[in-house]
Amino acid sequence: MFIFNPEIKKFTIKYILLLFLALLLSVGFSVASINVIKNKVVENNQVIVGNILSEHPELEKEIIDIITQGKNYENIELGAKVLSKYNYNHNIKSQYEPIINSSFKDITKTNIILVLLIFLVIIILALFYFRRIYKDIIDMTNYVYNSSEGIEFDMKNRNQEGQIGLLKTELIKMTTVLKENVSLLKGEKVFLNNTISDISHQLRTPMTSLMILNDLMYDDLPIEVKVEFLDKIKSQLNRMDWLIKSMLKLSKVEAKVIDFKNDKVNIEELIHRAVQPIKVPIEIKNQNLVIEGDKNASYIGDIDWSVEALVNIIKNCVEHTNDNGTISISFEENPLYSEIIVKDSGEGIDKKDIPNIFKRFYRGKSSSKEDSVGIGLAMAKSIIESQNGDIFVRSEKSKGTEFHITFHKTYCD
Repeated sequence: MFIFNPEIKKFTIKYILLLFLALLLSVGFSVASINVIKNKVVENNQVIVGNILSEHPELEKEIIDIITQGKNYENIELGAKVLSKYNYNHNIKSQYEPIINSSFKDITKTNIILVLLIFLVIIILALFYFRRIYKDIIDMTNYVYNSSEGIEFDMKNRNQEGQIGLLKTELIKMTTVLKENVSLLKGEKVFLNNTISDISHQLRTPMTSLMILNDLMYDDLPIEVKVEFLDKIKSQLNRMDWLIKSMLKLSKVEAKVIDFKNDKVNIEELIHRAVQPIKVPIEIKNQNLVIEGDKNASYIGDIDWSVEALVNIIKNCVEHTNDNGTISISFEENPLYSEIIVKDSGEGIDKKDIPNIFKRFYRGKSSSKEDSVGIGLAMAKSIIESQNGDIFVRSEKSKGTEFHITFHKTYCD
């Protein structure tokens, strides 16, 4: 609430103290004003006593008692009657009363000094108070300006109490969030630029081939040659179509713009769906496919994107395994994670290539696949990691390869 604000409390305490100070000054100046009047009254009484006693010395005691003790008011009516003849009574104006008139200037001067002192104290206190606020505002302004320019600036008193302290904290939080957003935007810009460069680089070769084949089609060639060229053109177009679609999928995953589902995925169903598109290449190469594992094994994730990842891994194993080789897929579930192992009896991976096989467009120097693009495994890794998973590979040259896919379980309290 407003009244509990530390700054308001401090301000209120200071002005309560100022009020007490003003009261003390007021009492002091009132005493001073009374002393001025007292001095005039004493002088006036001295004149009266001197004049009376000069004619009637016998009245000294009686007059002194009246003046100093306030006694013997028996003849007050007579005195009032006599003075009324000269318009000296309670109705007399202040400027016509000699004592008051002669004291007015001194009393006025005293009261003016009192008011000026109180006003001066208020002004000094207000200036001191607003000076602190102004310094805080300048500090916050400099912080915002420097932050917007990307310059480091240390804001003072950032942990102070009150609304200004809260404002400083919120400014720091806001600028931190803005810096993070700017950093993310820069990262996304770099990522987009790299993606466009990668797509451009990967499309350059098939586009060049298409242009050459298209130019050759204008020549007078036998029909068999033209059919062969058309088949090559179709092959290049299919490759470009696959490449563009794969690049777009990978870009979406790496840019984290996909909302992966959190459904219960049966691993056996996942594997059977992933194997379907690769059955024809497996049959053509007469490879042996072995699938075994716990039929009830499952994990929490997105089955559609998981199929995309597993297809790329199995396809990689099929492509790098010779005819009559073996592709085995095993899976299990335990209290900590669910694991899928894809193993082949293929050519294996060189030790120098293992740390890089999940990088985009990486092709091992010893790879026998000349038309390999090197995007499938990168996509698989990004998809798996986006579902609280990990993937790693074990391989030896000429002894086959094992891909281990692990989906970790998460527990909420």
